[in-house]
Amino acid sequence: MSKILLYSIAFLTGFALMGYEILGARMLFPLYGNSVYVWGSIISVFLAGLSIGYAAGGRLADRKSDIITLARLIMIPSAMIVLFPFYGPKVCNLFEALKLESRIGALLVSVILFLMPCVFIGAVMPVIVKMLATQSGKVGSAAGNVYSISTAGSIAGTLFTSFFLISWLSVLKGIQLIGMIVAVCWFLCLYYHHRNKK
Repeated sequence: MSKILLYSIAFLTGFALMGYEILGARMLFPLYGNSVYVWGSIISVFLAGLSIGYAAGGRLADRKSDIITLARLIMIPSAMIVLFPFYGPKVCNLFEALKLESRIGALLVSVILFLMPCVFIGAVMPVIVKMLATQSGKVGSAAGNVYSISTAGSIAGTLFTSFFLISWLSVLKGIQLIGMIVAVCWFLCLYYHHRNKK
């Protein structure tokens, strides 16, 4: 299994996750304003999703850690994020009609829209670590490298989204672009798998 491919996936999913977080917050601004409740809800939900994903992904990696498992984990968040413009605004309109108190509303809509993609992206990391550790026999180095590269991707995604993407595209188109970045990771997994089957 190519280390470059696995590290690239760690970087790109980290990149996409932070872009999705920033753009996701902007989806909630028309509902609840650019308030501390929105940011607190978004950050908490993203961290909760990653926490669940890390735990679930670790258990999955102990049972099965191969390129197809990785592809399946990546496929779900890529589809959810790419398709976000078709369901995200409808969910926001529903919460606008419910007129919930801003703290409760911001937290609930964040859970509905953003939790599951974060869970699956979080689950990707332990699987990558296990695949690399199996190759090298060095679990600590593999974990450190993967989370370092993923964090570097998150920094790049934060800067790119906040400095450039928001001024180039609408929020929904920006989210779709982020989903396409995750989809690239899925296609890379499938390409590697089919190439090695020949």
